[in-house]
Amino acid sequence: MRFTHRPRPPRPRRAPRRGLRAAAGCALAAALLLAGCSANPSFGRDSGTLVIGAEGEIPPLDPHRMSGTVGLRIVDALYDPLIREDLSARTDRAPALRPGLAESWKSASDARSYTLELREGVTFADGARLDADAVKLNFDRIMDEDSPVHDATAAGNMTFLTRWIERVEVTGPYRLTLRLSEPYRLTLRLSEPYAGLPRLLTDRRMSIVSPKALNAGKPDDIGLHPVGTGPFTQRAADHGRRITLERNTGYWGGEPRTPTIVVESVTDPTTLAIAAETGEVDAILSAGAQQVHQLTHDDAMSVQYPDAANQYFLRLNARIAPTDDPEFRQALNYAVDRKAIATLTQGQVAPSTGPLPRGNEAYDEAAAETDGAGSSPYTYDPERARQLIRESGVETPVRITLLAPDSGPGFSQATEIMALLEQDLKAVGVSLKVRYMEFASLVAEEGNGYDDRTHGSFNGWTTGADAADFLERMFSGQAHPPAGVNRGWYANDEVDALFDRARGEPDTASRMGLYRQAADEIAADAPWVFLYQDRLPRLLAGKVGGVAPAASVYVDYTTIRRR
Repeated sequence: MRFTHRPRPPRPRRAPRRGLRAAAGCALAAALLLAGCSANPSFGRDSGTLVIGAEGEIPPLDPHRMSGTVGLRIVDALYDPLIREDLSARTDRAPALRPGLAESWKSASDARSYTLELREGVTFADGARLDADAVKLNFDRIMDEDSPVHDATAAGNMTFLTRWIERVEVTGPYRLTLRLSEPYRLTLRLSEPYAGLPRLLTDRRMSIVSPKALNAGKPDDIGLHPVGTGPFTQRAADHGRRITLERNTGYWGGEPRTPTIVVESVTDPTTLAIAAETGEVDAILSAGAQQVHQLTHDDAMSVQYPDAANQYFLRLNARIAPTDDPEFRQALNYAVDRKAIATLTQGQVAPSTGPLPRGNEAYDEAAAETDGAGSSPYTYDPERARQLIRESGVETPVRITLLAPDSGPGFSQATEIMALLEQDLKAVGVSLKVRYMEFASLVAEEGNGYDDRTHGSFNGWTTGADAADFLERMFSGQAHPPAGVNRGWYANDEVDALFDRARGEPDTASRMGLYRQAADEIAADAPWVFLYQDRLPRLLAGKVGGVAPAASVYVDYTTIRRR
């Protein structure tokens, strides 16, 4: 393979986390080789304690302020959203919706309002009652600047949802006896039609926080002392490093099968692999290719491929030359050998040539193969890339500056992948200046959008990628920072018009067709260099059961168990 002929860029090693010193010691003693290393299980756990290795640091667990899969997976254990996904069976696209804290939901015929009937008898971990007032208080936190619980940080993070909601009403037949007569009914009034809102409400960032916690007036404490209605509660936390979860025996969805879950942050992939082989870690929910190869080859763990929708890409800055030129951006897409990336990762990823990922509810395999709907023509064609660069008027050699993570969730081979891209682009006259940094630092650096010194970044996206409106979150001209995450400043009025039509289209098939049309337009504009889709493998010890390979980054915490 081509990457074997060049040295791997250096990557700094981190000190191993406490609780895994035995594994780290074995790693050093064996020159980071797994064979022959043994250690006793840490944490003083009993046989019922399940240990999950997290590939990044554990952030404060405030859902409304949250970003990143590592934290959202833990949020999913502590809190509930109004609507959930059915994670009980394998699916080839976005899992079906099922009731969460809302037992049912109904859209008005014009898709401009939704009425949700909440569950009765549900309590938060601090004893507070779940009712419509409690849910409305959560929306007040992120929508109402005059509310005493309003949090500007949370509000900024939740605009992907709240931009569509005009107001939230607690409804009932008698205004004066509203709270007593129907405390479990909630109506969301929308600013414009939005037929896809129910799936948007499954986003774990819209999990419901205890009203007691919100009213305490200490917004920074919510993530440190999380209180939700979820299947687990926080028993102890060494923030950033480890969290211990205890099952909620009174959980409305049924008592979880596992008494205790420990989530341990292990950011070094080699240390995490050794911890799994020696029995200190039972599950790795986002495994790297080398971990999959090592741990399945030694039969230490089994691999499960949920194949959830996601995208990995080079997001490009549409405001500065030369990446402001669509022909030049198209050329970059033709210059990339995506099959080489798949080979590098030992088949863990699949090439992606357009903005709509497989597993998204709008993705249609048959349509993509027959008429290109929702797809693109980008194949590995260096000569076509050179031709487009000439037509664009960009003189070569030309240099562009990109940000890239040196490690982090989903990026264990980021430096090798960037080395392949450097080789591909150099062959068509484009040289890369790559600024490597910690993943969290990269997210912070690009959070306000690219400045005029940066042509883009290597990144990925999983959260919400199964919903058709994923395209709108990523590419809408109304989603530029700080209002959204379109950090490359891409804008196309025709694409935005398709989004407007799709959002209010009540017929599902027609709505998905409009999103596929938008995907075609976006692919032609090439605001990203579309790279690949990760199969998102999970590694599970033989003693772990109760995890179905649904197309999601999440697992069902009521069924997962250590046998």
